[in-house]
Amino acid sequence: MSVSNLPVINPFNWGFHGTVKHIVGENGTVELYLKDGKETMGLEHFTSQNIPELKDGSQFRLNPLLFTGILQTVYLGAADFSQKFRVFYGREIVEYSDGGVSTADWVMNSWKNQYHFDDKTGRFDREKFDKDEEETHFKNWPRLHPRTRYMRQEEIDQVHSDDRPLIVVLHGLAGGSHEPVIRSLTDNLSRMGNGRFQVVVLNTRGCARSKITTRSLFTALHTGDIEEFLNANKKRHPNRKIYAVGFSFGGCMLANYLGRLGENTPLSAAVTLCSPWDMVLSTHKMTDDWWSKRLFMKSITHFLTRMVKVNMGELEVPDGSKPDHKPTVENPCYYTFTRSNLEKAKRFDSTVQFDNLYTAPCLGFSHAFDYYKEASPVNRLHNIKVPTLIINSNDDPVVGPEAIPREQASANPNVLLCETDLGGHLAYLDPENEPWATKQIAAFFYKFDELVR
Repeated sequence: MSVSNLPVINPFNWGFHGTVKHIVGENGTVELYLKDGKETMGLEHFTSQNIPELKDGSQFRLNPLLFTGILQTVYLGAADFSQKFRVFYGREIVEYSDGGVSTADWVMNSWKNQYHFDDKTGRFDREKFDKDEEETHFKNWPRLHPRTRYMRQEEIDQVHSDDRPLIVVLHGLAGGSHEPVIRSLTDNLSRMGNGRFQVVVLNTRGCARSKITTRSLFTALHTGDIEEFLNANKKRHPNRKIYAVGFSFGGCMLANYLGRLGENTPLSAAVTLCSPWDMVLSTHKMTDDWWSKRLFMKSITHFLTRMVKVNMGELEVPDGSKPDHKPTVENPCYYTFTRSNLEKAKRFDSTVQFDNLYTAPCLGFSHAFDYYKEASPVNRLHNIKVPTLIINSNDDPVVGPEAIPREQASANPNVLLCETDLGGHLAYLDPENEPWATKQIAAFFYKFDELVR
C-alpha cells in the first residue's frame, strides 16, 4: 500500500477557540513604575490585570469558518475589507540623511469632518477629496490607496505641532498603511480615549505606492530609517511618549532596532505581532510546507520583484556590473539590479531566489540564508531594554512554531511573550471578521500610557 503524497493539514491545529499562553522566566518580568508613584507592577501582571484577554490561560473566539491558520491567513489576504476600518491618511514624504525617502501616513481623524464622512454608510464628499488629492499629488508618483492623499505644507505643520503620545506602526514585507490589519489597528488606536494618541504608519522605502529615489532598498538589518524618524519626532516634542508596533517583517525591523539601540531609544514600550524571529526557520517553513510555499511564498516574491521593476529608473545598473567596493551591511553595493537579472526574477517563486540574487550579494553575504541568519531578531532579543509585548501564533503558516523565541524571551525580563495556539499570520479574525489581536494591542498601549510613568 503506497503512502499518499497529497498535502495535509494537521487536525490538531484546527479550531476557533484560541488560548493565550505566557512565556516568562523564573525571575518574572520588569517592574513598571505606575503614575500614582506608590507602587510598581511587573509587565506580566500589568498585562493580565489591564488587558484580560491577554491573560495567561485566557481564551478568545475566532470565526468558526476559518478554523485553521491557513484559512485565517488566506481570508485576510483575499476578502474584501473595503467597508471596514475606514481610516483617512495624510501622506508625508520623509527625507533621510542618505538622501533617500520613504512615506509616513498620518491618521487624520479631522478629515472625517472635513469631508463629511458618514460612519454608518462610509460615504463622504468624494468630489472634494478627489479635488484635494489632485492638487496635492506629486507628479509621476503612483496613485494612492482610498482615503489617502498627500498633505499640504500647512497640514504637515499642523501634524508636526501635535504633541499627543505618538504610536508608530511598521507594516509587513509586502504591505503598507492600506492593509486591512494595519487599518484595523490604526482605526482602533485613533478611537482610544477620545483621540488620546497621534497615530502614523511609517511605510518602508518603495512600499505603499511610494517611489525609491536612491539606489537603496530596505532590509531587516537596515533600521536607520526607523531610528531617524523616531528621533525627529522626539526632538519636536521631547516630553511626549512614543510607542511602536511592528507587524511580521516590520516586527523584525523593530526588534532589530530595539536590540541594536538597547536603552538609547525614545520608545517607552513596543509590540510585535507574528514576527519571524528566526528568519532561517521561518524560511524553511515557507519553502518546505506545501501550503505555505504555494499560497504565500510566491505572492510575497512577486511583490518584491514588482517593487524592483517599478523602481528600475533609480535602481538599474548596466548588465555585467561589478561591485565598485566590497559590499557590507554598513556599506552596501547595489550592483545586481540589472535588466537581465530582473528578467530572471520575474520567474522566481521563492524569497530565497530573490534574496540570493539581490539582497545577499548587495550586503556582502554569499547566500540568502547567511543574510537570514544575521538578520534574525532573535540574535538581538536579549538587548531589548524597553517593555515589549510579543504576540505569535503556533498555527502561523508564514512564521511557523519553531521560530517563536520561547527560550530567549523567557531570559529577558523586558519582554512578555504571549503565545497563542490559533490565529494564523496577522489574522486572528473573530466571528465579525475583525482582527482580535489589533484590539488587544490598542488596549495595551492605552492602558500603558494611562497608568505607567
